[in-house]
Amino acid sequence: MKNDRLFQLLYILLEKESVTAPELAEKLEVSVRTIYRDVEALSMAGVPVFASAGKGGGISLMQEYAFDKALLSDDEQNQILFGLQSLAAADLNVDVLLSKLGGMFQKTDANWVQVDFSRWGFNAVDKARFDAIKTAVLQKQVLSIQYCGSSGETSAREIKPFRLVYKDRSWYLQAFCLKAGDFRLFKVSRITGLSPTGERFTETFPDAPTVNLDTPMRVTTFSARLLFSPEAAFRVYDEFQMARIEKQSDGSILVTAEMPMDDWVPQYLFTYGTLVRVLDPASLREKMAAFAKSVYEHHKT
Repeated sequence: MKNDRLFQLLYILLEKESVTAPELAEKLEVSVRTIYRDVEALSMAGVPVFASAGKGGGISLMQEYAFDKALLSDDEQNQILFGLQSLAAADLNVDVLLSKLGGMFQKTDANWVQVDFSRWGFNAVDKARFDAIKTAVLQKQVLSIQYCGSSGETSAREIKPFRLVYKDRSWYLQAFCLKAGDFRLFKVSRITGLSPTGERFTETFPDAPTVNLDTPMRVTTFSARLLFSPEAAFRVYDEFQMARIEKQSDGSILVTAEMPMDDWVPQYLFTYGTLVRVLDPASLREKMAAFAKSVYEHHKT
């Protein structure tokens, strides 16, 4: 806690030429006596900080003082650099800042991780869409969008976008929907068209609901036992919970999963082709067979 306060104190002093002890005490929510103890601690650590008395006096740093990287632990330095790498993935221009901090922290491996949020083969499309949304969020522009809902129908909406959220390999846009008169969460990849309306908004939406994509939807489920061929392993480990996966002695993979009572389940399992066999329940096997027959009938002529 004290180290965090010392860092805040140093940051304030770097930003301002001189600050009085009472001002610092108010900002950091401590006593004036604690501020003087913190100043002494910084001085003992080699930071050239001093206090001057009288009118116009205060606590200051010597001019030309450069931030001492020793105030941050090695782990904290790595976290800062990783955070900047993530900002770069969102197409924010942080390369110069990343280079400066990497040099200051003496990290020759500042680019040890590369983060790319775009989908394979869709970089240009995703970038253009993301740039337009990012601009609308920062400049508070009302957007007119075409959005494909989970039903497959596309609708026109006007929205006030205010937050981008990244979760589970997908971008989501939180916005106030003028059509619904309420907050909505839009999956960015389903926004098929967008354009600024020319209108601006001033709201900051402090009452917006917290986005929690980890909260499970309340749906009715059933238990299914699925046996996958070894060739499907890469997808199985991507798409099912590890605790639900049991590798068999012959290399096949047994998955016990809770599946939603939804018509898309046979369609989803059908994407595995002959690499999956439904063991239970029998009703799901029947639906799979019926779906396969409908696909055959659709393509046979």
